[in-house]
Amino acid sequence: MNTPVTPFSKESLAETTEDAVEDYLKLLGDQDSMNLYRQVIDEVELPLLRAIMKHTRGNQSRAANCLGVNRATLRSKLKRHGLL
Repeated sequence: MNTPVTPFSKESLAETTEDAVEDYLKLLGDQDSMNLYRQVIDEVELPLLRAIMKHTRGNQSRAANCLGVNRATLRSKLKRHGLL
């Protein structure tokens, strides 16, 4: 049973992610997911980039710093997802 998570709970993102993956695996049933890691990263990266760019008002240097990546890496990811 899922326990309610407050928006500012230290583990809310981790718990929400775990719940979502468990729900996805239940939907699959006996089938194995192919490339689940890549699927999760692809599903999460775009909304993460959108949110951080909104939060930093488009400031790529601040966004890169918040994400813990260098600016070139951020730009590469933004281009990959059509955000530049």
